[in-house]
Amino acid sequence: MKQYRTRPGVVLTEIAGQYMLVAARGARKLCPYSTRINETAAVCWRILEQGADLDALARALSAEYEIDDPAELHADLEQLLAQLLENNYLIEEP
Repeated sequence: MKQYRTRPGVVLTEIAGQYMLVAARGARKLCPYSTRINETAAVCWRILEQGADLDALARALSAEYEIDDPAELHADLEQLLAQLLENNYLIEEP
């Protein structure tokens, strides 16, 4: 299963109650300077900072939000991962 990790130089920050991904240093050349994300995406980002595959991300999120079946999250997580990959905030590893 593919592993995902956050791009070096992209940081999660909270500004006035809003979560933002901000590209600093060399990451600014590779992805948008900033984007707003919701709280659930911010939780996912913190998990991805340690590196995770889809199943590990779903399990961790299930535990965080007390969801019985992590597989229920796969479609939504795949969409989030696709958006983060498209904007180069995330790196996919084989």
